[in-house]
Amino acid sequence: MMEPILSRNPATGATLKQIDQTPVAGIAALVETARYAQKSWAKVPIRERAKCLLNAREYILNNLDDIADLIHLENGKPKFEAIVNDIIPVLDLLSQYAKKAPKLMADKRIPMKLMLHRASYLQFWPKGVIAIISPWNYPFSIPFGEVAFALVAGNAVVFKPSEVTPQIGLKIKEIFDNSGLPKDLLQIVLGDGARGAALVASKIDKVFFTGSVLTGKRVMASAAENLTPVVLELGGKDPMIVLPDADLDYATSAALWGGFSNSGQACASVERILVHESIHDDFVSKLKEKLAALKHGQDLGVATYEKQKATYAEQLAELSSSNAQIVCGGHFSKDRTYLEPTIVTNPKNHTDRPLERTKIYNDETFGPVVAVTTYKTIEEAIEKANHSRYGLLASVIGRDAALAEQVARQIEAGTVVVNDVMYTHGLAETPWGGIKESGFGRVHSDLGFLEVVNVRHIHKAKWWAPLFKAFWWFPYTEHQMKMFRHFANVMFRRSWFDKARELPNLLTEFVEMLKKEKRL
Repeated sequence: MMEPILSRNPATGATLKQIDQTPVAGIAALVETARYAQKSWAKVPIRERAKCLLNAREYILNNLDDIADLIHLENGKPKFEAIVNDIIPVLDLLSQYAKKAPKLMADKRIPMKLMLHRASYLQFWPKGVIAIISPWNYPFSIPFGEVAFALVAGNAVVFKPSEVTPQIGLKIKEIFDNSGLPKDLLQIVLGDGARGAALVASKIDKVFFTGSVLTGKRVMASAAENLTPVVLELGGKDPMIVLPDADLDYATSAALWGGFSNSGQACASVERILVHESIHDDFVSKLKEKLAALKHGQDLGVATYEKQKATYAEQLAELSSSNAQIVCGGHFSKDRTYLEPTIVTNPKNHTDRPLERTKIYNDETFGPVVAVTTYKTIEEAIEKANHSRYGLLASVIGRDAALAEQVARQIEAGTVVVNDVMYTHGLAETPWGGIKESGFGRVHSDLGFLEVVNVRHIHKAKWWAPLFKAFWWFPYTEHQMKMFRHFANVMFRRSWFDKARELPNLLTEFVEMLKKEKRL
């Protein structure tokens, strides 16, 4: 008999609910059920489809405290963060794209500069059935935006929430089920990774996956069997560069929230902080002071995923052999529900950079740990920031905004924020996604919307164009050859004098060609 999955409260370990897993053998049937529903849904005018987003928004607002309580209980983050980081970004996205979606799906004309007797435009239509496989750290906001985009564009969705936060996944389905969506359009798959693998291997039209690099590579390999396109968001080891002129109070407050919001359980968390050597000690001292003032339960949540604690333990254990300095934290609570927020830096008077060779500096921690190192020059800071296999998000903090932006333009990341940290995933207008092993493709923004549609290019002759055969059709003649040589010079020479000199030759060969073909 198939074991149920357990929804747990990570703060207490108590079981909140037992939930039956979706049978692997039944996943293909769910996809086909969704596909059948999608064919009718795609025919519904998009302005009508967009009303479902607004209905979902109202349902969330009417049940906001209940949803926030569920996120707090099952995910472990403070209720404040559940509202601000998970729910409000969703409300914003639903509001904006209920209005923008009809414009984004409208045909778009392509201006023609050369072929004036032709017309081109882009037409957009839904991909079909989209699989969305989401993580446990932002179990409401991450999948909700992807589901909303897919549905309003006319797709069906098969959604697999993390087995760590299944009740939040069911809540998302409840919200959409009460938005006016047709029956069967949104399907949910509950259970472990085997269910996700079966979903990717099914006849799906696109996969959105957010999770680890290792699992992302497996998703991509499986999707390749059916040439299924994928969008992958696979995490990061995000750097913050603190410039020499930075205001230390502002910079440490940014690092505090960027590194420890959601207890550091975010792919966008600040995990590496590169501080100019002239302000390093003051920066670390001030950050430690502010960190000590945070309260568990009110400001900091718990470790959501039990297996992630092994990563924390492994990375911290390595520090003793490297002689790196743990400034504060580094220990689990007595009940092991959370890791004390931790600052790690290089030991005093060391020049061989032991911290830079550790896992805690190079591998994603996904927890309440920041690693602080120094740099001497701006060039060194940029080089160190880019010395990573990840490239999701980075931040630059400094009073000289022009310099900070100049640095930002040299960072290898999908998003770089200047004098701010982390939060742009919560903005509906801005694209989210990475490079390198952080993945590819985008969610949110107009770019993210294009990920859920097919694009068809329509090219047509204007009504009068078929009266004349194209001048490059068979049979080829010497006059054609000469005419197009002159045409190239008239159109593309830099000098207007050279263009004018070629024009009579072009007209002469054009007339001769017409005579030869008996068009005159």
